[in-house]
Amino acid sequence: MILKICGLSDPENIREVSSLHPDMMGFIFYAPSPRNACALLHREVRNLPEDIDRVGVFVDAPVSHVLHLAEKYALTTIQLHGHESPAMCDEIRSNGYRVMKALGINRDTDWEEYRCYEGHTDLFILDTLTAMHGGSGRKFNWSLLQDYPLQSPFLLSGGIGPDDARAAMEAEASMTLMTGIDINSRFETSPGHKNITLLKQFINELKR
Repeated sequence: MILKICGLSDPENIREVSSLHPDMMGFIFYAPSPRNACALLHREVRNLPEDIDRVGVFVDAPVSHVLHLAEKYALTTIQLHGHESPAMCDEIRSNGYRVMKALGINRDTDWEEYRCYEGHTDLFILDTLTAMHGGSGRKFNWSLLQDYPLQSPFLLSGGIGPDDARAAMEAEASMTLMTGIDINSRFETSPGHKNITLLKQFINELKR
């Protein structure tokens, strides 16, 4: 199971999280977010261990801005969390980056609206639909994914907390295209700062 820890913005905390060796660490380059990482020195991200995928999260940013920060911070994957087009996904991928597209999910989700992204992204992130572009700490009804109609693999996101390790493992076992989870706000001591004790306990539970 892929583990992505997102919403990091404190340098010392970033180093502590990296010592846990998650598969991905996410940095939000979106000014309205309380987890905005734009003030981070580039070396805090560039110096992460090579085996950790460095993910930059953007919301409706111009391609030129995305590519500029991707180079500055040595990002390996771009996560698009707004209304970006499949063509924008293609352009970013053509520059050598993996692309993940976040899709907001609720009971009224029309999957056909998202089918246009098939073949233009490497992964979907299925998150709770809110006006906040993620980080709400709210879980959507995972049973809505039992009839997931798309062909792209996905990470499960949205309100996953310290007590959800077993449920996440059961979800992965029951959904063929689920490849991992994306955790964020429910592991925080404050926005952008993760509770290392909770993360360690969660990771140990996943391993068991």
